[in-house]
This record gives sequence, structure tokens and C-alpha cells, in this order.
Amino acid sequence: MLLAAMLLIGCRSTTKTRIFLLTGDESLQRLNSSNVKFELRPITLPNYLNRREFIKRIGDDEIQILRSWLWAETSEHSINAAFEQNLKALMGEDNVLPYGAASNGTPVLFISVRNLEVKDDKFIADFHCRLKTQGKATLEKRLFWETTVEPEVPYIKYYKKATAEMARQIASWLLENQ
Repeated sequence: MLLAAMLLIGCRSTTKTRIFLLTGDESLQRLNSSNVKFELRPITLPNYLNRREFIKRIGDDEIQILRSWLWAETSEHSINAAFEQNLKALMGEDNVLPYGAASNGTPVLFISVRNLEVKDDKFIADFHCRLKTQGKATLEKRLFWETTVEPEVPYIKYYKKATAEMARQIASWLLENQ
């Protein structure tokens, strides 16, 4: 009986659940003293990315759910919060207005994520941005960033780098079009 119990204990899974919280990049510095004000709408994610578990793409049509790696909050909330923190660091706290806080003439920034995930040995960030201004044409920009994933490095590090890089690219684009 003791032998059977030891065999059962040995067959149990010892996978430890890890919970990750995405934060902004504290090393980001304000780009300039420009007062480009805009309203930041919540970033939209594809439904398959908006979940508690991390995912990994293992083919064009297949994803793997990493059940032992969890977001502390939903991925959508975490990504929005980190991205907003990064953009405020780059553009100035008072220039990035939250949803609903802008006046009628304030430009509105919409961001949709096309891709923000690990695929093979790469981490890929692919964002589509639209800047709507009253009385002017809507500006659109697609932003892309890719880096190599190192073995044994938690994916949260790449999400942090990606949200910082996307914020940098968007801030530069906004300053070019002010």
C-alpha cells in the first residue's frame, strides 16, 4: 500500500502556477515639451488574446494555452494600463486624456492590436492606430515590432518591452502629425 501511495505521489503534476502583473517601463523619458493633447481610447485586443492565461502561437491556425502562466488581471486591462503609463511618461501626464475626459475638439486615439504574442522564437507586436481629429482627415498608421525570445525568459518581459516600444512609436507618430 505504501508503494502504491508513493507511485501516485510521484505521478502527480508539480507544475507551479505563475501569476504575472504587467507594469509600465519606468525608464521612459518624456520626448519633448510639446503639448499635444489627445484622448486615449481603450486598446482593443482580439478575443483570443483577452484571457487570464498566456498564449503562444504554434502555427498560423493554432494557439497553445499556457495554463500555468496567468495574468494577475485580464490581459486587456493589464496591456491598457501599462501602455497608458508608458504613453504618459513619453507625452506628459496632462496630455494623455482618459476616455470621456476630452473636450469636443480634442483628437482621439484608437488602437487595435492585431498581434501581441509569441510565435516560434519571436515575440511580435502589431498595432493599428487611428487618430481622429475634428474637421480633419483621420490619420492611420500600422506599427510593428519584433524581437527574439530567449529560452527560460518569462513572456511578461516581452509584453513589457512591446508596450514600451509601441508607446515610443505612437508618441513619435503623434509628434510628427501635431
